[in-house]
Amino acid sequence: MAKVIIHLLDPEMSALHRLAQREYRPVRSQAAFIIRKELKRLGMVTDLQAANAAQVREPVKAEAGGAA
Repeated sequence: MAKVIIHLLDPEMSALHRLAQREYRPVRSQAAFIIRKELKRLGMVTDLQAANAAQVREPVKAEAGGAA
């Protein structure tokens, strides 16, 4: 996952904090949600692309008792 630094004015940061609290999200997650939502609205990414990028592969579990 990429990391982005965004410089916001105080009123923008306050508004982001208020919205994050209202939607029960951490501030960073709220910012990512807003960016993702706007990119989808503009047609820059699709729901399928976003889902594939967010998918985390689960580690393959070794079978127990296989070696003798």
